Amino acid sequence: MKLLNRLFHGPAWLTFLFMGLAAGGFTLCSINLLSLFQANFNLIATYGAMAAFDGGILQLVELTAWGYLALAFYVVFKGCLDGLLHRIHKARE
Repeated sequence: MKLLNRLFHGPAWLTFLFMGLAAGGFTLCSINLLSLFQANFNLIATYGAMAAFDGGILQLVELTAWGYLALAFYVVFKGCLDGLLHRIHKARE
């Protein structure tokens, strides 16, 4: 928590840098994620247990992990954004 607090409320340049990295990470993790999920579900629905045992379940788990990683990047992005906006509002007062 100390690391996140320093990241969100530390130097503005560091917060902005990590905000950009988090946005890039979110983009890379979430590109085509929905279409891959749909293709995986269609594969399992079409071929049933054979597709599930040939790697369909493993692929579904991997896609879920990519989704959670994208969510983590998004949370870091939003935390950095809130930290920067808090500084701006504080400076205006």
